[in-house]
Amino acid sequence: MKLPMRVLFLCTGNSCRSIIAEALANHLGAGRLEAFSAGSQPTGEVNPNALKVLARHQIPVGEVASQSWDEFADQAFDLVVTVCDNAAGESCPVWLGKTLKAHWGVADPAPVQGDDETVARAFERTLRALEVRLEALLALPLAALKPAELVAALGDIQQRLSHTFPG
Repeated sequence: MKLPMRVLFLCTGNSCRSIIAEALANHLGAGRLEAFSAGSQPTGEVNPNALKVLARHQIPVGEVASQSWDEFADQAFDLVVTVCDNAAGESCPVWLGKTLKAHWGVADPAPVQGDDETVARAFERTLRALEVRLEALLALPLAALKPAELVAALGDIQQRLSHTFPG
């Protein structure tokens, strides 16, 4: 793989999980990853709690927006990662390009209701679930991996870490 690896994080609404994943990947990747996010049916608004959890961890967000994957139809990516939650019966968008694909199922914090602390905890869990997966990805020798090796490693990351942070 050539670096930086261009990664597109996809979910349906592009308001929480994919936004958090994009910011984390750009921050933790430190030039090894160039991340973007989009949704198959974007809400048009970034969830304010997603921005709050990133701010609490001092993770730069840049100019973020809930946007359609159509915005990226003509762009080349090295990897597309869906972050929707199959276990909760969510339908994940399917990227039809020839790009390498992976699925990192993460629970959606957006529907969590309750007091501010309860909602904040849900967003913390989502951030942590994505963070540990990204740290595992970044621990790999990305520049030396062949595409099939990267896909296998991404599947292994999801399988190993989904038990710790189910999605």
